[in-house]
Amino acid sequence: MTENTTTQLIQEVIDYLIETDIQELSDWGDRRTEWLNQAGEQLKGIDKIISGDLRIRKDNGDIGTYPAFRVQHNNACGYYKGGIRFSTGVNKEEVETLAMLMTLKNALHELPYGGGKGGVHIDVREHSDRELKEVSRAFVRLVQNDIGPYRDIPAPDVGSGAKLMDWMTQEYKTLHPNQPYINTFTGKSIQSGGTKGRSESTGIGTFLSYYYLVDTILENTVEVDANYTDEKDLITSIGEKENVRVAIQGFGNLSRAAAIEAEKASRKHTVIAVSDSRSTLYSEEGLDVKELAAFKEKTGRLPSEEELVGMNTKCDRLNPDAVLTLDCDVLILGAIEDQITEKNQKDIKAQILVEGANGPITKKADKYLTEKGKIIIPDILANAGGVTVSYFEWIQGFTNEVKEKDKILENMSARMKDVSTGVYKQHFSSIHKESLRFLCFKLSIIRLVDMLNRSGNVI
Repeated sequence: MTENTTTQLIQEVIDYLIETDIQELSDWGDRRTEWLNQAGEQLKGIDKIISGDLRIRKDNGDIGTYPAFRVQHNNACGYYKGGIRFSTGVNKEEVETLAMLMTLKNALHELPYGGGKGGVHIDVREHSDRELKEVSRAFVRLVQNDIGPYRDIPAPDVGSGAKLMDWMTQEYKTLHPNQPYINTFTGKSIQSGGTKGRSESTGIGTFLSYYYLVDTILENTVEVDANYTDEKDLITSIGEKENVRVAIQGFGNLSRAAAIEAEKASRKHTVIAVSDSRSTLYSEEGLDVKELAAFKEKTGRLPSEEELVGMNTKCDRLNPDAVLTLDCDVLILGAIEDQITEKNQKDIKAQILVEGANGPITKKADKYLTEKGKIIIPDILANAGGVTVSYFEWIQGFTNEVKEKDKILENMSARMKDVSTGVYKQHFSSIHKESLRFLCFKLSIIRLVDMLNRSGNVI
């Protein structure tokens, strides 16, 4: 989902809120239209962009140059918060879009953060640890005056991780002696002040966002409006299956955790496919997820055909994109943006799609799939487990109270359940037919407009 698409949807929601008499805005009175227009202009803009080229001396003596960005979108709800990705897909527009989505996500989940995002254009596979460390340190030097525990708190994202966050924390500490530093970055290693459960939290939360959707319908906790009878019937049919077939794009931290969580679920789920940039592994009988996860953690990739010989996992090895179009009930998108487009939208067979990654479905494909009766759980609802546990880590940095992994993940799951079931109950009981994505944007924007008004930024 591009920046242009995100701003278009923000404007669509603003227009809807101006034109529609809804209860949430009943006390805004005559100023509602003016407040919404002012807020819309702010939310479609960017507070600040820090950019520059990072230069390091590579192991072979050459100078490497890497464009880098930190975007601070909006801080109406709190300090800027968002990951730093190291990827060849990084560009200014991408980072701006991701920062906007972080603002909306944090508002939806009622976290005390605004939205930010960072990125470095680099292929991590072609660089040594020493080179990545130098790039990480250079990134901190670029943004050092614009980040901090009370200003902007970065975290890991695609291509980065705890090791890079540790390096960045140390560089920030060196540059700012005798200043608070431990909660400037989250997603650190446990030894460096990180929180247990952070690496798997996004994937667990992604799966749970789907699981709570099914719970909401099967447990009859909501009055379903006639607009949503077909959706209710679809969810019921999947929830009552003896075995729900799940395909998962990607097999990084997010997707591995989602796969393991699926197999642990009380209703039987079978992971029939996982993928990485090289291949899709597929078996209708189900994959040995734990065996594949152990292999991936050791080698950084899924096994080749030769390496599959002798393993418990018996499967077909297909092309990387095959995972998207397999016959399955649930498709979890855990890779990168723009994976389902006009080119492959007609081939999607999954009935429920869960956006673990940011923006994996383009706007046109989203519209097409929704009209075909597919249910899409949007990124700003589904993938908030990571930022939620980052919030716990940030608090831990102030209190020095270290909680066990099970307790942290239990607290994260409880927050995800509260937000997800709240969204689903509003969705199914609404007399206005709208997608889950539109509803999530609407709820986020209502909170943001309220906070902008309370802070005096719209008057």
